[in-house]
Amino acid sequence: MRSTFFGLNIGVKALQAQQRALDVTSHNIANANTEGYTRQDVVMETSTPIKEFAGYVGTGVEIGEFRRIRDQFIDFQLRTENKKLGEWEVKSDIMSKLEVIFNEPSESGLGTVLDDYWNAWQELSKNPESTAVRITVVQRGITLAETFNHINTQLTDLQKDINRTIAGKVDGINSMAKQISKLNMHIVKAEADGSKANDLRDKRDLLVEQLSKMVEVDTIEDSTGSVNVTVGGRSLVYRDYVLEMKFTDNEVDPTAATLEWIEPYTNESQGEVNIKSGELKGYLNTRDETVTEMMDSMSELAESIALETNAVHNSGYGLDDNPGVDFFVKIEDTEPFGSGNIMVNPVLVGDETLVAAGKVTPVLQGDGSNALEIAQLRYKLVMGGGTTTFDDYYSSTVAQLGIEAQEAQRMLENQELLTNQLMNKQEAVSGVSLDEEMTNMIKFQHAYSAAARLINVMDEMLETIVNRLGIVGR
Repeated sequence: MRSTFFGLNIGVKALQAQQRALDVTSHNIANANTEGYTRQDVVMETSTPIKEFAGYVGTGVEIGEFRRIRDQFIDFQLRTENKKLGEWEVKSDIMSKLEVIFNEPSESGLGTVLDDYWNAWQELSKNPESTAVRITVVQRGITLAETFNHINTQLTDLQKDINRTIAGKVDGINSMAKQISKLNMHIVKAEADGSKANDLRDKRDLLVEQLSKMVEVDTIEDSTGSVNVTVGGRSLVYRDYVLEMKFTDNEVDPTAATLEWIEPYTNESQGEVNIKSGELKGYLNTRDETVTEMMDSMSELAESIALETNAVHNSGYGLDDNPGVDFFVKIEDTEPFGSGNIMVNPVLVGDETLVAAGKVTPVLQGDGSNALEIAQLRYKLVMGGGTTTFDDYYSSTVAQLGIEAQEAQRMLENQELLTNQLMNKQEAVSGVSLDEEMTNMIKFQHAYSAAARLINVMDEMLETIVNRLGIVGR
């Protein structure tokens, strides 16, 4: 049989439930602009009824759950697209830097320097005895060699900058992994009694989302509430355990830098990290493929120009009737010609009469046939296996860079559009709507007032029973 105060108990439960609902609404409003926050709501349930003679009688309301409004499928999609977005952001950024390095078309680009170099030889063929023109030829050669050197230095510095960025990203990944592992333990403890640690889960989900942009991650939540994170088939985070990454730079050869798994307790290597996508993949690909290919192309061009020029120059004679010497020499004799290993022969810099403009000895007045032959090298099919000229080879290399840069920018824009759509969907599901929260606040406020009114009514009834019944006849 129910108590005389049964109605008061129902009223108290109603007050408590609506008060907690108002608390959650306040929490939502307070975190409307908090990054990574997920809207929460209160799941109310009828409390256990009691058995009476006429059947079961309700006992009021109770809080069943404080629920996060989250769509796991959208979260998975967003993480999948995030890794692609991170990769294309990096590629687009590196491509833009490469375009700045080559700076084509411009008056200071390699294309203009090549034109000036060939034109100087052409002019020398017309005025082989002119000291000024000879000096110009040498200076144009110096400018060409220095331009090659400068491009090589810039490309090498870009690779080193990429490595420094990778090192920073790896430190960031390790830091996030440690934070996730700590949150795992906090969540396990907080949810041991069956409740949900919603705010802690929000922080962990935000970290996983940020991590997914850096590197491809797979996540599985186990029965304890921990999220286990894997990268390239290896566990980055398993409950409170973290397998760290280690990046070891190589100043001599930036492409030889290593990225490996490290056991944190023994500091022993656990093998190479398999990076499939994300920002790290973008940096590694551009460093090892895009930038390296540009360096190889420039070295091939520099080597061919040096060898072809030297071959013709050696077949001619200077004003002193001596055979021509190498016009270009190596900076390091033990290394092959390349964009970083080419310079004008120092003996020519000190004595321009050694420039072999003529073809016969003794030197004939006005003989510039050898200079003309060097000038005509610009039209010789030397590059690409004998299918293209120096100028066309360089132009096609720069054009290909421009095409790849445009493609990277286009893919980035497409990926941004797709990611933004998913973020909008996520926001529509999990984000806080102040209009909706204000509506809920009014709803819960009126429910609270009604519950309070119910208690007042029950109080009046009890007052009648206690103070007024049984006073007749006194």
